[in-house]
Amino acid sequence: MKIKQKLVLLLGNFLAFFLIVWAFSIGDQQTYQDRLNRNGLSAASLRVHTKSRETVPTLLTKLSQSGLTNYQVQIADPLRKNVTYVYGAGDYTQLPISSGRMLTDSDFTAPVPFVVVGDTVTQRLYQPATQKYYYNGHQYLSVVGTVGAAQKADINDHVFISLSTAQSALKKALRHYTIYIDGTLATTKQKTAKKLFAATRLTKAKYALVSTAQGDVNPLVWTILILASALLLVLLLARYYIQLQRQQLNGSRLDHLLYRHLQYGYIRQYFLYALVGIGGGYFLGSSLLYLLSYQQIFLTVALYGLLQAVLVVAGIMRTKQRHVLTEAEEDEEEEAEEAEDNE
Repeated sequence: MKIKQKLVLLLGNFLAFFLIVWAFSIGDQQTYQDRLNRNGLSAASLRVHTKSRETVPTLLTKLSQSGLTNYQVQIADPLRKNVTYVYGAGDYTQLPISSGRMLTDSDFTAPVPFVVVGDTVTQRLYQPATQKYYYNGHQYLSVVGTVGAAQKADINDHVFISLSTAQSALKKALRHYTIYIDGTLATTKQKTAKKLFAATRLTKAKYALVSTAQGDVNPLVWTILILASALLLVLLLARYYIQLQRQQLNGSRLDHLLYRHLQYGYIRQYFLYALVGIGGGYFLGSSLLYLLSYQQIFLTVALYGLLQAVLVVAGIMRTKQRHVLTEAEEDEEEEAEEAEDNE
């Protein structure tokens, strides 16, 4: 295979599989922006409406003793709209962090609060050495992470403070706060949530979601169009390679054994250059683009790569040899080669 043909196979696959990663990145960026607009809550999150006179520390004690996991609670004081208090357990939807880390289970049992701040807030932090601190009015709290949006957004000026069963800055009754629940509390354990919060009702959380896609086109449409383009390119590359090798195979004058070896050689050659292109496109896209759906991307890359490989292998192996050398023809060619060598 000529160098030009090798480059077409390598660079073509590089582009196709970079497009796959890019396609998912468009949807992931929308998910990222939506999650930022929801302060890290999922689309299934609920707002708790309660008239309970119970205090936040009492609620946290009940939650810690409930045995529930994979949930989070966000509590905000209407008088401080840019501050949200967070309590959770296990795995749940979290804010995409730009640096540092998000709040973890250990923070929800610590004797002091920890903080995640928006990018704009970092300009107002106290930093005597390497550690940054947020002053909440009566004490300095350690900042463990930052979050922010590329465009101007409320999240950039927001502060998230951990709640804990060992401490709580919130002393008023639950009815004085705006409360959101997510994870199992909002899905499979709603009855338990109503009981714990003494809720009168649970309603779907409302947030103004901003589209980050180009123009007014839905991100899903962009994703489908780009995936379709990548699929077309994958199929065209398979066809291109098969046709090239068929020309070589049809023009060959070999016995059955050598012909089969030639077919295997073309297949090995395909895997060498195709895999380099596929791996390059996938890893470059993964390193440059913002992604959340790694599993879906990997499965799509595997599916597209497997489809192309099956087409190429089947196309080459199904190519019939047009001229099989007979023993007499082999003898004649050997005699001709010996005669050339003697001359």
